[in-house]
Amino acid sequence: MVRGLLIKQHRLSEPGLIEPLAAERGAELHPHVPSEEGPLPPLEGFDFIVAMGAAWSVYGPEVEPWLEGELKVLREAVGRGLPVLGICFGAQAFARALGGEVRPADRTEIGWHSVRTDAPDDIPAGPWFMWHSDRFTLPDGATLLARTDVCPQAFSLGPHILVQFHPEITPELLESWIKEDASDFERTGTDPDAVLEETVRLQPEARRRAADLFDRFVAGVTANS
Repeated sequence: MVRGLLIKQHRLSEPGLIEPLAAERGAELHPHVPSEEGPLPPLEGFDFIVAMGAAWSVYGPEVEPWLEGELKVLREAVGRGLPVLGICFGAQAFARALGGEVRPADRTEIGWHSVRTDAPDDIPAGPWFMWHSDRFTLPDGATLLARTDVCPQAFSLGPHILVQFHPEITPELLESWIKEDASDFERTGTDPDAVLEETVRLQPEARRRAADLFDRFVAGVTANS
C-alpha cells in the first residue's frame, strides 16, 4: 500500500472526494495541518503528497509562521521525485516554491466553470468547481494544461499535477466553507444556495472527473515507486 502525506492547510481543508478515491486504490492518506500542528513530518516513508487548498493567499500574513516550512518540503519532494498533487492553495504553494509568482487575480472565480484545455485526456473541460481570488505564473519547466481568461487552471511538471480548481469538492465540504465565510459570494453577487444546489446536481460527474484525475496522478506515483 502506498502512503501519502496529506497537507491540510486549514482545519476545513478536507480531502473530500480524494479520500474515498485514495482508499479504493489502496492508498493511505496521513493528514497534517501545518497551521495548527507545526512543521510537516519527514518525507521518508511517503510515496506522494496531496497539498490541499486554504482560505488564505500564499502571500498573506496568516501563513507567515509556517509556509516557508511547507515550501521547503515541496522543493524536497521535487528533488526526491516524490509526486505532488496540489489543489488551489497547494498548487500556488508549489508554483511559488519553484520560483513562480502568486498575486491577486483580476477577479474572483467562484462556482462551476469550464476550462480551456490543452490536454483533454488529462484535464477535461469540466465544469470544475472554483473558489479563488489569486493567480500564479508557472515555474520553469512546467507544462500548462488548462486555463480560463482569469488564470492558469492546471499544469504539470514531471510526475506532479497542480490544479487551481477543486476536484475534491462535495456538497458537505462546500457547505462547511460557506458557513465559515461567505463573503466572496456576497462580494461577487453569487448565490451560495444556487451553487450548492448545482454542486449536488453535478456530484456524479464531478466524482468521475476527480477519479480520472486521481488515477492519472496515481499512475505517476506508481511509476516513481
